[in-house]
Amino acid sequence: MGTIYAVMSRSDVRGLLTRHTDTHVTDDLVTAWLSGLAGYSLTECHAAMSAMGTSARRATPSDVAGSCDAARDRSAEQAPSGPAAASTAIPPQRGERPATERDYHRQAGMRGIRTAYEVMGWRRNPEHDLARSVECPFCKAKAWVVCGPLSRNRAGVRELRDKTTRMHPSRLEFARAQLARQAVSTPQAEKETAR
Repeated sequence: MGTIYAVMSRSDVRGLLTRHTDTHVTDDLVTAWLSGLAGYSLTECHAAMSAMGTSARRATPSDVAGSCDAARDRSAEQAPSGPAAASTAIPPQRGERPATERDYHRQAGMRGIRTAYEVMGWRRNPEHDLARSVECPFCKAKAWVVCGPLSRNRAGVRELRDKTTRMHPSRLEFARAQLARQAVSTPQAEKETAR
């Protein structure tokens, strides 16, 4: 049976930040990181931040969580199969699922929300879905994940979330730019195919 890691405590997160970042560690920062890394073990987070090297000084909780998820996915792909694997497999920790399963459940949740809006006759904001379709360049929230409450990044840039979309405005601008690039590239591809 594999090792089951304990959930991180506030002192664990404080030690992690002190070791890998150059920031002044406040209680608010510890709280933000603790909630951002819920479901991940201290060992996973140390390994992820060590793998980042010097860029760990500027890392956000979502960067570390993404690195931990990638490491979990890699280890799941390399795990042996068969009867021997069942005895050596590490039991899943809280929040641990393969990437494909996470994406499946995330998409199912989005379909359920859309259905609920349609049944209730509510209007859904199309900009909210458009913004969620890309990663946030400001707070680094993954696609289909709502932006975090970050209002100032480490570079000192301040950006408040929009009240209607609940996303950072730069995320919506980035999504619109990607949509415009796709709209331009589609007619070009059709012209080249027609030749």
